[in-house]
Amino acid sequence: MIERIVELSIEHRKAVLIATFLLALLGFGVSSELAFDALPDVTGNSVVVLTRAAGFNPEEVEQLVTRPVEIRLGALPGTVGQRSVSRFGISAVTVLFDEATPMFLARQLVSERLAGVGAELPPGAELPELGPLSGGLGEIFQLTVSSATRSPSELLTITMLDLAPVFRRVPGVVEVNPWGGRRRTVDIILHPERLAPRKLTVESVRAALEGEFRAVPGNTLVSGDRQVFLRGTSLSTDPAELGRRLIRPGVFLSDIATIEEGHEPRTGAATRDGRGETVYVMLQMLRGANALEVLERVKAVLPEARAALPPDMRMELVYDRSVLVHRTLRTVFTNLAEGGLLVVIVLFLMLGNTRAGLLVASSIPLSMLGATTGMVLLGVPGNLMSLGAIDFGLLVDGAVVMVESVYHRFSTSSDPNEPIEARVKASTLSVARPVFYSVLIILVVYIPILSLTGVDGALFRPMALTVVLALTTSLLLVLTFVPAACAVWLRAPSQTEVEPWLVRGLRRSYDPLLDWSLGHPRAVTAGGAVLLALAVVLFARAETTFVPQLDEGSLVIQTTRRPDITIEAAVRASNELEAAVLKAAPEVRSVASRIGSPAVATDLMGLEQADIFVEIAPRSEWRDGLTREALIEGIEHEIDGLDRESEVSFTQPIQMRFNELVGGETTDVALSIYGPDLERLRGFAERASSALAAIPGVDDARILAPPEVALVEVVPDPFSVAAQGLSSGEVLDAVQALRNGLHVATAVEDRQRIPIRLRLFGPESELGLEQVLLPVESGSLVPLHRLAEVRRRPVPSLVSHEDGLRRIVVGFNVRGRALGTVVEDARAAFEKAVDLPAPYRAAWKGQYESLVEARERMALVVPVSLLLILGLLLLAFRALGPALLILLNVPFAAVGGIIALTVRDLPLSISALIGFIALSGIAVLNGVVMTSRLRGLLLDGVPAAEAARRAARSRLRPVMMTALVAALGFVPMMLATGVGAEVQRPLATVVVGGLLSSTLLTLVILPTWVAWLGDRRSRPRA
Repeated sequence: MIERIVELSIEHRKAVLIATFLLALLGFGVSSELAFDALPDVTGNSVVVLTRAAGFNPEEVEQLVTRPVEIRLGALPGTVGQRSVSRFGISAVTVLFDEATPMFLARQLVSERLAGVGAELPPGAELPELGPLSGGLGEIFQLTVSSATRSPSELLTITMLDLAPVFRRVPGVVEVNPWGGRRRTVDIILHPERLAPRKLTVESVRAALEGEFRAVPGNTLVSGDRQVFLRGTSLSTDPAELGRRLIRPGVFLSDIATIEEGHEPRTGAATRDGRGETVYVMLQMLRGANALEVLERVKAVLPEARAALPPDMRMELVYDRSVLVHRTLRTVFTNLAEGGLLVVIVLFLMLGNTRAGLLVASSIPLSMLGATTGMVLLGVPGNLMSLGAIDFGLLVDGAVVMVESVYHRFSTSSDPNEPIEARVKASTLSVARPVFYSVLIILVVYIPILSLTGVDGALFRPMALTVVLALTTSLLLVLTFVPAACAVWLRAPSQTEVEPWLVRGLRRSYDPLLDWSLGHPRAVTAGGAVLLALAVVLFARAETTFVPQLDEGSLVIQTTRRPDITIEAAVRASNELEAAVLKAAPEVRSVASRIGSPAVATDLMGLEQADIFVEIAPRSEWRDGLTREALIEGIEHEIDGLDRESEVSFTQPIQMRFNELVGGETTDVALSIYGPDLERLRGFAERASSALAAIPGVDDARILAPPEVALVEVVPDPFSVAAQGLSSGEVLDAVQALRNGLHVATAVEDRQRIPIRLRLFGPESELGLEQVLLPVESGSLVPLHRLAEVRRRPVPSLVSHEDGLRRIVVGFNVRGRALGTVVEDARAAFEKAVDLPAPYRAAWKGQYESLVEARERMALVVPVSLLLILGLLLLAFRALGPALLILLNVPFAAVGGIIALTVRDLPLSISALIGFIALSGIAVLNGVVMTSRLRGLLLDGVPAAEAARRAARSRLRPVMMTALVAALGFVPMMLATGVGAEVQRPLATVVVGGLLSSTLLTLVILPTWVAWLGDRRSRPRA
């Protein structure tokens, strides 16, 4: 069948070439629609449920809000886990679904379960709502809006009413989420000393105002043959007009209250460059959208957005994902271009014929068109992983062997009058089967990678799919286009033409080496055994990590301050830190902080937490010799001591989200401790944090749940309350009216909804709480301590759950050492420092958990790949001996790969393991080329030693060509230093190093063993 396809392609060569050209044009058109991004989105199928419960402390939120929602969402079809966080006034429950569940179905299932949960929630809690339909890497564009003259309320109002609608109209933008500013209210502040003489209480005033502040529909009135609409309203935000409202005959609102502008309790704030408060705006992309296209649309409306703001307001960029995408793609395309150029140079130097070189090189663009067409049709975007692992050398390996065979026959044919078509047919048919199986083996070893799941699957499946598409196209070209083109384009060389100088030089070096190895088989075998043993030792001692960290060119400083910090103090601290960071290094261009949670709490942070985005100049503008580590150290030195109670850690925008997606936390590693008692959990976490901080490589070790905060609790005494003619509810309403206010109406002014709140005048300090005076109907004033018990107790500032179990998390980042090695040391230190009694337990999460899961999957994927290779070799040779002999290329290839990693001081990462899998297929190709020639000679009756010598010499050029083009195609990737090179470098290093050792086996060790075994053992049975 394989030979017949080749024959037909030669016989109908013009039709094949025309069809190839037309398909290439079609592929070019489809490929122009390819989407691009920096990295694959590793967001799992998850749905976030947010529920606001203003005024509830974390334990109340946990018990009254989070647990009912968790129970409702339990056992949903397709769920694989559940996480939740309960903070002051808000609950976030994240439901994790398996990959097979479509996202819209997952959201529908969650919505259906939440339909009746409102009846189970306490009064004051809002109905749950779903988070935006965006991925974990959906924060594509961030900016700040500021003004030197406007108040925070004005900034937020203009941002949300004028600026946000411009961005919301952009296709692909799913949410415009602000931090900072203030939401305006109108506060009616009652004075107890004015209420008492008039025998008014807070409740009586509230009842009067609720009847006074109303808006009612009146349907329509007839006016001739027309109608006019009727409406009655008694709503206003004007203090003077409100003050004229009658509470009861003779008593106006202005007699008993002060009316002023206020603002709702704030859950977040924002600052920039140490200049004071601003509004921070984050644009979130619809999940699955094309990041570059969405960003282009966003930038297209920026002039309109600026025009929507008053002249005294300015809009400044904080983060633009397209900068990273373009830098990453520049690295990818530079590596591809340099690798392709090296491959083409090798082809011309080794073949010594322009036509032959161009023919082989044409396989590169044609194979890439096939790959990118498939990527568009399958929805795989082009990014660092999907395009970064393409080696042009792989795409031409089959064409190299086939064209070299044709060219070799042209040079050695004994019949100069033999027609070119006959020569091409004879030479291509002789290598068609081994070439087919060789390329198929390279293709097949990538297929098990497609079975990966979880984070490693999301990262590496696009890469494997792209390579499979490219290699499939390459294989089709080898069987059709290449033979047809050979028959049309290639010409027999002249009689005076000699081998290229590079090939002659290789032969001069190789022939003595081959003669020596054939004469010293024991020494060659011993040397091979030593190399294998060395590889085993290096594998055992290798440090491990999940994936190398991508240098994004930006920094995020995460700060955690005192858990009871006020928002005003947090703003001051952020301004001081921003000024220090700007002073630390001239490479820092701007600094912007987002404190606490945004309006839509996709980031469920407390006021004690802040993410500080640091914009850094491109590397080309850095001082000579400055490294990223040195830059971070300089910033650390400058900000050290600003706030001794703060914890500071350094990360990057995507890395922060990547860690959160992997393990639910923003650090590289998260140690989760589970148990029922929060106080004991805190004690275990403190001991663990101290033990982990002392381990080399552990950076920013900290407890990710803030410590307890003070709570003042007012508990009415029923007897005392009744004696004063009040109810417990009235006392509690008075407590709420002190700071939060009682809602009495909502007015609309200039497109803005403005709550009108009733508040009770009282001290802002908790020290005067007991002395707050409450008016009673008798006309007297009663201090709060005579009506209720005022208790002070600590409460947790955050309660975290995983699958319904309480947990506390100790997180840390890893710097200077491999992640796997650091965590192994951390596990030992934790077990020594903390003895967890039942039912308490611990689990290591984050990137380490993904590393362990990936190892387990790789332990299955690698044997499956080897079995697939063995199966194809058995199909190709129909004998076990040659198949096993060729399979020896795999461990010998691994020898060079692990040595190369060790020499370059690179840890054993998942990227490197993928490199070993790819390498196994490439290494086997040369074994197939050599062994097929050996078997042919042995079947012809040539003695084993002579067959080994002749096969090795005749296959020197194709073996060296395939090895060189495959290795050199990865060399630019191995040596690259641009953005994203860290992720590609381990894979490329493994392939380049492995090809060196596998080529040594193919050209030296394999012929030596065949000769040593002798004629009888080597000759296959007919």
